[in-house]
Amino acid sequence: TDLKLFSCAIDFLMHIPGIKYGMDLREAVQTLEALASGCSPITGEEIDKESVLHERDVIRALQIAIDMLKKEAAEDSTVMAIAEEDILTTLAIFEEEKFRPTPNRLMGFLAGTRKFKKEELLAHALYGKYEDRYPKGQMLDFFTQYLEEHGPRRSSSKKNAPHREINFFREERFNRLKESAINQLKEKIAALGMVRPADDLGEIEAQARQKNPRAYEPWTDAEKELLRKAMEYTNDLDLLSACFLRGKSSLESAGQRLLYTAQEEKE
Repeated sequence: TDLKLFSCAIDFLMHIPGIKYGMDLREAVQTLEALASGCSPITGEEIDKESVLHERDVIRALQIAIDMLKKEAAEDSTVMAIAEEDILTTLAIFEEEKFRPTPNRLMGFLAGTRKFKKEELLAHALYGKYEDRYPKGQMLDFFTQYLEEHGPRRSSSKKNAPHREINFFREERFNRLKESAINQLKEKIAALGMVRPADDLGEIEAQARQKNPRAYEPWTDAEKELLRKAMEYTNDLDLLSACFLRGKSSLESAGQRLLYTAQEEKE
């Protein structure tokens, strides 16, 4: 049963050397997602193909555990008392510094977990005001929702979609994925299953799925992690489309967003 698989996945997680026992729900989900994508949650290295983690039932168990933990986190979240004035002041600071407001940046500033280059920012009264008051994962979820509800609407222009400037897929094509790795990737994608049923699709969406079976399927964190890892070895959209069962434009957009976010976090 799903509950039995969930229990097995959590028990498996707790016996991995290096895993933190005091992790919050978000950290647990991130760890399980790394395992489900075939990577070590400690080092980020790809796990040996002979590992039990590559077995279909194990991948399914991990995905069930991820889904259940996400649901538990949503149901168990406490009300966060972050003052609206503090958020607006922080947004004004970011605008002045020409920082694009992101959940990570907002959390990093108000929780004091991100080292900004300017000493004035580190000395600001709001920097670190909410340190240790809420779990990091909960703050990220809060600011993600806040920006979705209050942030400016995104347009299709490159000015408001800076990730489109990423040229990764327009550079010279390369592929270092071996056939065995390609087959493993296809198996992991198949093990993710489908969230959006066929009877929930419109006519155009249903037609798109005849060519690309995962078209109009929501991107999960696990699938994004698989794409992020795959992009370390190839930028071949034809190959990625065959593995992820998605259209090339969808893959390019998702890949650009992942690369832009990683680039931004290094700033």
